[in-house]
This record gives sequence, C-alpha cells and structure tokens, in this order.
Amino acid sequence: MIDFFLYKFGLTPAVAAGVSLWSLALYLCFSRFNGRLVDALCGWLNDADRAIYSAQALDRRPKGWEERNQLFASILSILPSLVLAVVVFIILSNTLGGSWALAGGLMVSIGAGVYQLGIKDAENSRPGGRP
Repeated sequence: MIDFFLYKFGLTPAVAAGVSLWSLALYLCFSRFNGRLVDALCGWLNDADRAIYSAQALDRRPKGWEERNQLFASILSILPSLVLAVVVFIILSNTLGGSWALAGGLMVSIGAGVYQLGIKDAENSRPGGRP
C-alpha cells in the first residue's frame, strides 16, 4: 500500500536518492548559513519557552531543556536545503535527465564534503585552532 502511494506521487528510489544527495550537498555548501540558522532557531525556541511557561515551571524543567531545543533547531535547519534540493533536482531532471541529476548530486556532495574537510583542517592548523 505504501509503495503504491509513493509511486503515485512519483517518488521512486532514484528520485529519493537524488533529492537526498542534493540536500546533503546544499547543506554542506551553505554550512555557515545553516549554523546561523540553528542558532537563530534555538534562540527563538528558548524565547518561546520563556513566553509560554511561568518562572516556576521554567525552574522545575529538566536539566537538558536547552539541548532539546537545539536538537529541534538543528532538525528544522535541514528543511530549507531539502526544499531547495527538490527544486534543483526537478530542474536538472527535466533539463538534463534523471541520471545526470543524480550523478550531479553525487559529484557536488563529494566536492562539498572535501571542501568542508579542507576548511576544518585549515581551522585546526592555525596557531589558535584545536590541536
């Protein structure tokens, strides 16, 4: 039943893989933006908690409450890259074809991953960086 429902909307394994690869690539390419988005969403969730709950309820909440908000913020930060990945995959699959859209997502994902590794290595090799 679920397979039929997904194929009705055109969600094949190739489409799911292509959108996932493009989403990963875009998330890695815009990692600084995603970091700022996580911080903004986490601040917004913490402010919403303070606005909803009283001071007594805030004092009684468990120890890791802000970490839970940061987890939710990091999960929500995936959504912009996922939406943009759907748009990119649709455009590429309509212009170049599905296999090229999938291969392009794979190449850009690998390139963005190598680039992020280079950035982290450069940050760690600075005198003030981590050992």
